[in-house]
Amino acid sequence: MKSTLTLSIHHIYPNRYILYQYTLLIIICTTLLTACVEPYAPPAIESTNSYLVIDGYINSSDGSATVKLSRSVSLSSTDTPPAELNATASIEDDKGNTTLLTGDNTGKYTGGGIPINSTSLYRLRIKTSNNKEYLSDYITLKDTPPIDELTWAPGKDGVNITVSTHDDSGNSRYYRWDYDETWEYTAVYLSGFIFKNDSLIPRPYDQYIYRCWRTTTSHDINIASSDQLAQDIIDDKLITHIPVGSQKLFIKYSMLLRQRALTREAYNYWEQLEKTTESLGGLFDPQPGKVAGNIYNTADLDEPVLGYFSGGTVQSQRFFLSSNDLPNELRRFQGMEGCMADTVLMKDIKNYSPLYSEAIGEATQGPVVIGYIFTSKSCADCRVQGGTTTKPDFWQ
Repeated sequence: MKSTLTLSIHHIYPNRYILYQYTLLIIICTTLLTACVEPYAPPAIESTNSYLVIDGYINSSDGSATVKLSRSVSLSSTDTPPAELNATASIEDDKGNTTLLTGDNTGKYTGGGIPINSTSLYRLRIKTSNNKEYLSDYITLKDTPPIDELTWAPGKDGVNITVSTHDDSGNSRYYRWDYDETWEYTAVYLSGFIFKNDSLIPRPYDQYIYRCWRTTTSHDINIASSDQLAQDIIDDKLITHIPVGSQKLFIKYSMLLRQRALTREAYNYWEQLEKTTESLGGLFDPQPGKVAGNIYNTADLDEPVLGYFSGGTVQSQRFFLSSNDLPNELRRFQGMEGCMADTVLMKDIKNYSPLYSEAIGEATQGPVVIGYIFTSKSCADCRVQGGTTTKPDFWQ
């Protein structure tokens, strides 16, 4: 009887039954397909090969050179590339002059007094601590036009910093920018006391650790080209975006931007590197491959060497942005989230260490001081966040 009734319903509503079957099939297939999708990381992304990375530039404006040496990490790694230390770096020209560069503990090699001649060719020579020698191709020096404008504009969720430039001669066409950014910030609490001989004394003014300035250097690739335009103009190129609520915007922010004109070959290198390192994530994104620069191992031409050596004049410009300049919707103030303060009685102060905590005030009972108020060091020492209490000379 049930079978007859079922057949009758199917006969009366055939379209509805077919629609039900198709719907069920689609749900099953969708579930299976979704369950089978797994992230795919191409082997090159996970590669742990440690190649030499070189970023070198001759500044013909003042006859100086800066070379940064490090070692590569896998594209999936979040670690900071390790610096290449104890190397020997020098600048050579085709007239036989050699200028030795001096290295520091960050892998940065610098030098001055390089004889600059517009008709000379220059190259970079490096010898690492394991006695491998690297040499760049000879390069010509390229003039860079001035920066027209370095400015900021409010966005929907933060601040956009942009640059504009042009070259009436049309000889530049290819540009690269990097920058130092500095911002002023404070700790959540003001530490008014310091430990001395297992007791607390008022903190001298010159030892205050409440206000800091932090400076960092850009690591992203900022390039642009006017090669496809009738005029050599770069208009409102986005340099960086600072999201609303960033510590950089709490008090005052400053950027020192450096602009360099590149050769077509240098631009092609940085463009390919940008695509390789910053556009990964999907099957249809550019996949990692060998990015050929102009530097090679003199004894092993097959060894991959990452980086490019170039040179020319450098144009720079600094600007400041105060929190008072921001529209109300982008203003934020430092919160106290995660920063607790506790009262510690005198007898227990010996259990507190200046390595982990700071005293921010006295705890009193009437006129009598019965202890001190403590908080964690990260909440009362601005230096913990990477800054310094020394105000920069350029700060306004």
